[in-house]
Amino acid sequence: MTTPTIDPTNPDALLAELFDNDQSVKDQFRAQLSEPLHELCNALANCFHVVGLINDMANRAETQRNALVSGFAVGVLDDLVTSTKLLLTGKLAAAGNLMRQVIEGIAISILCSTDDLLVLDMNKKQGMVRARYWEKLWADDRRTEGVRAVQQLEWNAVALGIAAGAVQQLRRAKKHYNAFSHCGKVTIGSRMMLGEVGQIHLGGLFDAAKLDDYKAELTGRINLCRVLPPFLERLLASMSPPAARAAEARPPQTT
Repeated sequence: MTTPTIDPTNPDALLAELFDNDQSVKDQFRAQLSEPLHELCNALANCFHVVGLINDMANRAETQRNALVSGFAVGVLDDLVTSTKLLLTGKLAAAGNLMRQVIEGIAISILCSTDDLLVLDMNKKQGMVRARYWEKLWADDRRTEGVRAVQQLEWNAVALGIAAGAVQQLRRAKKHYNAFSHCGKVTIGSRMMLGEVGQIHLGGLFDAAKLDDYKAELTGRINLCRVLPPFLERLLASMSPPAARAAEARPPQTT
C-alpha cells in the first residue's frame, strides 16, 4: 500500500489534504505495530484511572494549586495521546515536539504539588532564589516557563522526595525530544522516505525503513506510562482540601 500523493499547486487538493485523516497510513501502522499499541493502551488506561481521581479531587477541593496540579496531570495524558496519534500518521517531528511537553508537564505538576518554598532560580548575584512555585506559575512568572521545569525539578528533587534516577530519566527524555522540537536534520529526515532521495511527503507517511524508530518511540511511551501511576498517586495525595491544610498548620492545643 502506498501513501496517496497530491498536487500541492492545486488549492482544492491542499484543502482536501487538510481534512484528510490519513487512514491508509494509519492502517499500515496498525498492521505493523498492533502489539505495542495494545501495550500502550493498557498502560495508559491505568494512568487515566488515577488522573480521574485527581480531577475529582480538584473539583471537590477547589484551590488554585489543585487546579494547576489537575490541569497539568490531565494535560500530560492528553498530550501523550495526541502525540501518539501524530506518530501513527508518521509525523515524527510533531509527535516528538509534543512529547517534550509531556516531560515538562510531569515536572511542572510535581513542582506545583507542594506549598513549600522551592528553588526557582540560581544566579551569581542572588544565589538560590526560593519561592512557592505554583504561586509564581499562577502569576505568569517567566521563571516557571516549561523549558526550565526539569532543571528546577532536579534542584528540588531531595526536598520533593523524587529519586535522582527518575529526574535523570526525564532529563534524557527531554534531550531526546529536543531534536524533534527544533528545525534540523532530524526534522528533515522525518518527512522523507529513506532511500528516496529528494522525495518530500506532505501529510501522513508510513516508511517501512523507519519501523525500528516507530517501535522505539512506542516503547518509550509504554515505559513512561508504566512508571507514571506512582507519580500521579503522589499528586493525588498532595491535593488535600484547604480546611485540612489549615488544620495541619495550626499548633496543637494544650490543656
